[in-house]
Amino acid sequence: MKYVLEALKRLTEKDHRILIAIEHGMSKHEYVPVKFISNFTELSEEYVLERLKYIRRFKLVKRIGVPYIGYILTYKGYDFLALKALREQSTLKAISLKPLGIGKEADVYEGITFSDERVAVKFHRVGRTSFRKTRKYRTYVGERRHISWLYQSRLAATREFEALVMAFPKGIRCPRPISHNRHVIVTSVIDGVLLKEVPPLEDPEEVAYEILENIKKLWNDVEIVHGDLSEYNIMITGEEKILIIDWPQWVSKYHPSAYMLLRRDIENVVKFFKRKYRVSLDGESFLKELIQEENKKI
Repeated sequence: MKYVLEALKRLTEKDHRILIAIEHGMSKHEYVPVKFISNFTELSEEYVLERLKYIRRFKLVKRIGVPYIGYILTYKGYDFLALKALREQSTLKAISLKPLGIGKEADVYEGITFSDERVAVKFHRVGRTSFRKTRKYRTYVGERRHISWLYQSRLAATREFEALVMAFPKGIRCPRPISHNRHVIVTSVIDGVLLKEVPPLEDPEEVAYEILENIKKLWNDVEIVHGDLSEYNIMITGEEKILIIDWPQWVSKYHPSAYMLLRRDIENVVKFFKRKYRVSLDGESFLKELIQEENKKI
């Protein structure tokens, strides 16, 4: 992040246009030719090459020299574009140098808005560990044949922000959405410990029922399924309240896989509380009751 923050201080608007050109060109080229960047920015090839030499100091781009000179954005380059946009939108005033947490597919930093609110800034890093795996298991990728890590990360962030926009106003225990750009989302601050790592709960049964009630509310009121719910993406706050995070894999309740994913979310919760706390929950009855209520509405 230090390279990105330094770049935000030092790069010019023309440098920004060069990076935007590379971003656009990556949809058509494995490495974006200098000629494309020059045409897009209306800057001479000599000037583009000179500035890219400087931009590379901040590790925002990667270069190849054979069979032609071409460039692609690195994650730092994509971070730069997203943070610059969020600053220009008057959303994000400052961001921490070190992440609060690093996951397989996302990094989370603390930020400050222009109204001096502490916020969470989440950078999606889809494909960092296994690019093929993300294509296989993420429904939003669909049948797209040519999709870069950059675009997958952008899709994941867009999906997550959409879910939060739908779920938060309905009273679902999730972060409050604030803003979104490219692969970055800004939400209310996330304070707590993962359910998997939390010290023994004082009232595990109450927490388990709160999770199930949120699953029910999601189905009935928001008409979506989280799709990847487990002890790895449920936070526990200081008052033993839950906060459900990591929403890119949500699906509509009308999606062909919705029922299967709903069952899996419920089973994950039931198995965890039985294994760790010896709390017996009847997941099948809960699921059956939920579907019966749905059928009555129809």
